[in-house]
Amino acid sequence: MSARTRPLATLVAGVIRRLAAAHVLRVAASLSFTTVLGLVPLFTVAFAYVARFAGFQQWLDALEPFLLRFLLPGSSIMVRQYLAEFTGKSAGITGFGTAFVVLTAVLLVAQVEREINAIWGIHSPRSIVRRAIVYSFGFVAVPALIGAAVYFTSWAISQSVAAVPFASGALPFIMRLLSIAVATLALTLIYVMIPARRVPVRAALVGGLSASIAFDAAKSGFAFYVRNVSTYQMIYGALAAVPLFLVWIYVSWIILLGGAALTATLADPRAATATRRRR
Repeated sequence: MSARTRPLATLVAGVIRRLAAAHVLRVAASLSFTTVLGLVPLFTVAFAYVARFAGFQQWLDALEPFLLRFLLPGSSIMVRQYLAEFTGKSAGITGFGTAFVVLTAVLLVAQVEREINAIWGIHSPRSIVRRAIVYSFGFVAVPALIGAAVYFTSWAISQSVAAVPFASGALPFIMRLLSIAVATLALTLIYVMIPARRVPVRAALVGGLSASIAFDAAKSGFAFYVRNVSTYQMIYGALAAVPLFLVWIYVSWIILLGGAALTATLADPRAATATRRRR
């Protein structure tokens, strides 16, 4: 092995050791189950509150094309139908339903926090007060910041395309870069905020960017499979989207946890070696 490739090999080995020590495949399966359990009610309650604000439909129309880029390839028609259903049912949400969804979301975030701390080798969680502050910021401020950034960036892109017609050919590429940038921002915030220790922003940014690129590559792989392989449709028929959706969530969690392991290894490479010696 050359001197140039040795640091990269050491980094990759450290990431793999952290993921193996945290049993990432089993953890991703557990997180996928929790996600499926709370995804639909979470969206419904979120729409119930956001729909109360003026300009909600305009905001949704601007965000919809961008949000679809993060979803399973080939599911855009189904997702649009669900968005319409969420908007229609949001008015009937009760206080009990809201409490159930909040509890589900808190349990999911608490599980993510526990598993990311395990990747870091942290066994002493934050105090309840500090966790409440972090959760509140994560539930309110982070989605608001990302949503505002996506909305205004999408608006700026649409205005630019309208002013310069020949720029429309580059729109898919621009939207792809924008989706990677927003995913990088969201993942960087997760990798900085969740671990119960100080995380270097540079390490979190590298982890977030790497996970975002891996996420985009995985989506391209799924798109290729959906277009060229029809076996799953022959077997599952009308239910073909269900197993693909479950696998998509599972792969997404593996990528997110992989980015956390990369961040931890960059921030504290000696801990990965120590983890190997303890096993």
